[in-house]
Amino acid sequence: MSLWQHPKGMTALCAAAVLACAAAPAVFLTVVDAAELGRTEAVADAYVAPVPSGDDYYILRQLAAQRQQASSQPLPEEETTWPGLKMYIGAQNSLESMLPGYDYQETANAALTQLTDSGTIDSQWMAWALDWNTQDYYSGYNGQDYALDTPYYATDSLGFVILKRFALEQGALYTAFSLTIDSRTGAVTQLWISAPRQGDDPPPVPDEAGLRAFAVQAGLEALGDWTVPENSAYPHALYSRNGQALISATVSPYEYTGWVNNTMITQERWFLSLSLQPCSPEELPILVS
Repeated sequence: MSLWQHPKGMTALCAAAVLACAAAPAVFLTVVDAAELGRTEAVADAYVAPVPSGDDYYILRQLAAQRQQASSQPLPEEETTWPGLKMYIGAQNSLESMLPGYDYQETANAALTQLTDSGTIDSQWMAWALDWNTQDYYSGYNGQDYALDTPYYATDSLGFVILKRFALEQGALYTAFSLTIDSRTGAVTQLWISAPRQGDDPPPVPDEAGLRAFAVQAGLEALGDWTVPENSAYPHALYSRNGQALISATVSPYEYTGWVNNTMITQERWFLSLSLQPCSPEELPILVS
């Protein structure tokens, strides 16, 4: 009997063959999966979550680049071609060399208010720093008059912006505050505030919670290992070994000496210094007994 004479039978056989071929891979994979699932095998290394490092954070890369470029030696003359030139240009920090930042008063106010609201610094420090209520002018060595009711700013070649308020006491010029902000992230990396010295009791210094809040505003809380360094020369500090970064705060008395009409003026004041900086474990300052 010829299959061609029975087309219905021929169609059924072809359909069965196609179905068998189509099912073969699934049957094979099912058998393999069953065999694998039924077998246990020890894993050499269990999964370990990645440990964050300083290279994972833009602000720490920026600070490391700033330190590295600022400390590097000038290139030999034959190598100072544009394609390979990497030169750090620091920000100017004197009143005569900075620019008036009329639009940056709000920036300074917002940054210091955020540090105060987060508990990083005491409100007393903010009040001293942001005392803009003055009509004073300072006559620079270049003969130009500078209004002291506005901040002055300068920028380095990596994009860090320094904002300063200058003030007069007994006619002598001093820095009321200096604030360093990363222009891309808005993170504060350095803060310096000067305050009048009244008595021997120092103004409040940032505590551990305040330093942790400083790490948060810089976007570094996820490093996860901020701890008070043991036997540190800094009485108020936090260190991250993962990020190799140090946050430190200091409140201390100082004497500022200025000159007015060839007369030396000495001012007794307090200062607050708060900073975030790269620091390897070997560079941690140790308290020497």
